[in-house]
Amino acid sequence: MEKEFDKIIDSMPALFTRLESMDPIDRLQARKLLPKKGVYVFYENGKPIYVGRSQNIPNRVLNHGRPSSGNNSATFAFLLAKEEYSKKQSNKKLTRNALEQDPVFDKIYREQKERVFKMKIKAVEIESHEAEAIFEIYASKRMGTKYNDFATH
Repeated sequence: MEKEFDKIIDSMPALFTRLESMDPIDRLQARKLLPKKGVYVFYENGKPIYVGRSQNIPNRVLNHGRPSSGNNSATFAFLLAKEEYSKKQSNKKLTRNALEQDPVFDKIYREQKERVFKMKIKAVEIESHEAEAIFEIYASKRMGTKYNDFATH
């Protein structure tokens, strides 16, 4: 078991190099140019801000910015909306469901999905679920992405 883990850990720098060497694309190119599964990164103004992983990267990145996506599909946009909402409504602490019912939050959430829609994306294919999970954290820490905290919900 230890040798398997060491092999995964040893693969992280090469995966990171592959990710970094990819030209960022817009989401309209996602179906053609992104790998099927692995780890993806959203970039805003040339800076990496969010790392995610999926078994279907093209669909996942499209869901993050799709206007019809709900809070379980557009989780990154939901996180961004919560951040913006808390700046305007600092005294309110609401559940996910309550936030979705709040018209002020709904407007902010739609704006954030549009913001995510405009972001650039890079991705790297990873076959192993274990390597994918570890690389998500590795890439986030190396890139210093603002919106990954890996807290449990």
